Amino acid sequence: MLKLLEESLKITFENEIAVLKFDGEVIFDNSNQLKEEAKNRLSTKEEIKNLLIDLSQVSYLDSSGVGVLLSLFKFMRNRDGSMAIANANEKIGRVFEVTKMTEIISAYENVEQALNELK
Repeated sequence: MLKLLEESLKITFENEIAVLKFDGEVIFDNSNQLKEEAKNRLSTKEEIKNLLIDLSQVSYLDSSGVGVLLSLFKFMRNRDGSMAIANANEKIGRVFEVTKMTEIISAYENVEQALNELK
C-alpha cells in the first residue's frame, strides 16, 4: 500500500510553494490515505505557505475527493497559507461548479498560471 501511495502522490517544493500532484482517481477507497500522506509531507516544511494541487493526472474525483481538497484547504489556512487547484478536467470542473468549491479555492487552467498567481 505504501508503494502504491508513493506512486499516486508526488510533491515538489518551489520557494514557499508546494506542488502536490495526485495520480489516478481520488475516491473513497484512497482518499483518507492520500489526505494524511499529503498533510504529513507538508508538515515537515513549515516554510511552505502556498499549496498548489495539480489535477492533470486525476481522472475522477468523488465526494471523498472533494473532502480531501477541503481538508487540505483548511490545513493550509490554519498555517496562514493558501491553496489553489490547477488542471482539472471537464468532469472535475463540473464537480467544482456543483459544489461551489471555486468560490473558496482558486482554480487555474494550468500550473504555470497558478504559480504566477501564488508568488
